[in-house]
Amino acid sequence: MSSFAAAATTTRLAPASREVVRPSQLERVVEFESARWLPSLLSDLRSLETSGQNVPGLGDFRVSTTTADQVRRLLTVISGAPLPQPALAPFSGGGVALTCSLGRKELTFTAYPNQPDLVFMRTNEEDEPAEDGVFMLEESNRLAGVIAAFLA
Repeated sequence: MSSFAAAATTTRLAPASREVVRPSQLERVVEFESARWLPSLLSDLRSLETSGQNVPGLGDFRVSTTTADQVRRLLTVISGAPLPQPALAPFSGGGVALTCSLGRKELTFTAYPNQPDLVFMRTNEEDEPAEDGVFMLEESNRLAGVIAAFLA
């Protein structure tokens, strides 16, 4: 037996701590019923990320991994809210807009490349801007307020 094997057989590891530490973003579990649209939307986002292209004369519709990751995090956060199915729309320059419609009202979240924040705009029944602004995903209370105002 080699000296490494002998050392491995005689070395004991200290018992592992039973305390489990979980990141806060993994604590909440989304039930399938509350966001039936989530799997297909994530698949659509992945398609935009892998097959986006630069169309001469129209623009660059390639979505970067960083921008797609930000939209995935947004989808995870909003998937617990009773929102109608959102629609994804890439735009020239590599950004992605996520829009929910409820009657004639709309709520749009926009992720721009290389930007850590998101832009939102909520319109009323007359298709006029009711609220807009910029927020970070960590601002969960503000995001919840925007969604609540849209659903009201």
